[in-house]
Amino acid sequence: MQPESTPDLVPVDLPPHPRVFVTEEGLQRCRSLTEGAVWARAALSRLLEAADAPCEWGDPVRPDHGTEMLNHAFRQILAFHLTGRGSYRDSALAAFRRVAEAYLRWPLVDDHTRGAAYGLGESRFTIALARVYDLLASEGLANADRELFLQALTLTQETTDRCRHTTCGNHNTWNLVARLAAGLSSGETRLVRDALDGWTFNGIARYGLIHQLRHDILSDGLHWERTPGYHFYTLMALTSAATMLANAGVDIWHAELPAQMRDDGRDLHRAYGPEGGKCLKAAFDAPFYATLGNGDFSLLHDSGLSNLRGVWIWGPLYELAYQAYGDPKYAWLLARIEREYADWPGRKYPHLPMSLQSPSGEWDFVLLKDAEHPSGHFSLAEDCSISLAGVHRQGCTLFPVTGVSILRSRPEDATGTAVQMFWGPHSAGHQSPAALCLDLYANGRCLSASPQSAGYEDPLHLTWLRSTIAHNTVTVDRRPMIPYDRDADSIWKTDEARGIESDGVLELFQPEGLFKACRASNEVVYPGIRLDRTLVLTDHIVLDLYRVVGAGPHRYDYAMHVLGTPTAATESQGGVPFRDAGYRHLENVRAIRAPTGAADLAWETACGQLRAVVQAGDGSEFILADDPVSEEVQALGALEPIPRPSALIVRSRGDQAMFMSLWSTEAHDLDMTVEDGRADGDVAVKTRIGSQIDRWHLPWAAEEVTHEQLPDSVEHVEQT
Repeated sequence: MQPESTPDLVPVDLPPHPRVFVTEEGLQRCRSLTEGAVWARAALSRLLEAADAPCEWGDPVRPDHGTEMLNHAFRQILAFHLTGRGSYRDSALAAFRRVAEAYLRWPLVDDHTRGAAYGLGESRFTIALARVYDLLASEGLANADRELFLQALTLTQETTDRCRHTTCGNHNTWNLVARLAAGLSSGETRLVRDALDGWTFNGIARYGLIHQLRHDILSDGLHWERTPGYHFYTLMALTSAATMLANAGVDIWHAELPAQMRDDGRDLHRAYGPEGGKCLKAAFDAPFYATLGNGDFSLLHDSGLSNLRGVWIWGPLYELAYQAYGDPKYAWLLARIEREYADWPGRKYPHLPMSLQSPSGEWDFVLLKDAEHPSGHFSLAEDCSISLAGVHRQGCTLFPVTGVSILRSRPEDATGTAVQMFWGPHSAGHQSPAALCLDLYANGRCLSASPQSAGYEDPLHLTWLRSTIAHNTVTVDRRPMIPYDRDADSIWKTDEARGIESDGVLELFQPEGLFKACRASNEVVYPGIRLDRTLVLTDHIVLDLYRVVGAGPHRYDYAMHVLGTPTAATESQGGVPFRDAGYRHLENVRAIRAPTGAADLAWETACGQLRAVVQAGDGSEFILADDPVSEEVQALGALEPIPRPSALIVRSRGDQAMFMSLWSTEAHDLDMTVEDGRADGDVAVKTRIGSQIDRWHLPWAAEEVTHEQLPDSVEHVEQT
């Protein structure tokens, strides 16, 4: 609930209708734009085309059809306000009457929905109901209609009370926006206060939008669910809330709110502080620094958003953010989207900006003051802070609360090599058991990948995507990490399911100097076993040291899933049967001859050859396989299909294991020798790429990685 120190943001007096989606001032501005701006005329034309299209209402009106009817009525009442044609208003009013009358008759389904089959659909229904009523009420309504419509809006309180998500996460955010919309539309300020500050129903307290801004947008700017796709899906809801509240005279675009610093016992990720003020703007800023290069995101966890350019699918988020903040990097992104999608075959409306190509673009254009911006500016080479805790320095980024480190070799160059490691907690049901997962990027493309599914009903989602072997990390004893280390029948497990905090520990973030390095560990996702990973990045190579220290013998499987095809030079033999959970989905499984526990490997990728030298010690096994592929996988923002990954699995047995690998896209000879070291001690390794020979010291203690160029190559240089 709202603490005393937080400013009261509930409007005292509500302005006249309309005040939910748009104000009369906004409508007037839009009318003026449609008289002159090409994009605005094209947007109006799209709206009128949709408003004129026939809509099969059904008789009787069904709950699964209600939102569609409301959206059509919304198009028509907007068309009325922009054109003055009374037929649009009459049609919208008639449709709204039918839906409202039906809504009062519909029973609660599964004790929490009435107008839709699931919670998010119910929120969208409520928002649509509020928007249509608000625009109808601005023109005056008969008493009978007003009474009917307000009765329907009042009834939505029951479903927002009963939403099954009460804390962090996108479901609750959208439910809060629905409560806010119903309150603003009906004039019931108590509902507005509920939406902002939270409320209690049946003895259960619900987080409010203020809590979302103070806590669920983490102190490094990313969202609690820790996936780019759900970050933006939630930000879409928060943007809608900011727009609504601005219409009512409340500015949460710029409100500085104190960071949430207390645990109410229900917080799954326990991430508080540092103390200070947080602002919604951080949620728009952070994704720019979460990219690997050229805008690419890691596809780890439940995110279909592959590139920053794909944010257009959520409508004019950055159009509205640019209106609010004037930040040149938002203009840069908008210009980039327009440029890179200029000739895209899926661009249906050539005269509309990409932000208005989405389904909601039929009406979102009404919110824009302009859709023509300067080219803007953004560079990963420029240092900055991200919210209270995020660090971007020397082209490398640390999201310490999310639990992500990104190293970039040439941040000013989109083709430069980059590597990302996730070491944060498994705090949300949208996450996979993938502690210390790595993703590799070079030559303008992601070269490794986490699995994708075609949706939550996809059989592979639980049995493959929620397995650890499907990710670029180590699997112990063929079992997934906590919370999926036991047979699971649900894709929505969190670390709360086992009563164990799954947080990893950042051991090192070293962005300055001739090379970049980071290190993280985790001792809880496999109880009694320490996972420890160190990454080193230069302009030419990625050095990956993965140490596993257990108590007693275990089987350790190091996996890398490469977006490419192993070359014919990779000598292989036989077939290897896999029957364990996750493993059974791998296809074309074969073993590599590596009697000394080392292998020199290569893959053909979309941007050339990827080389790897991998060492794991005598007796280790090397296995290649093809990953399974789901049908109809969406990669939002990708202009080309994402290739099918192939898997490398390196297997070691014992109390400890040490996997050392050297990765490069350079065409030079590549070699690596482990000179000294073990899993629970310092490691010295010598690498060669072409004529350059380097020695690396990777300490076991919490110390920096050190390096020297050997005199056999170029001038001797030492860095500490």
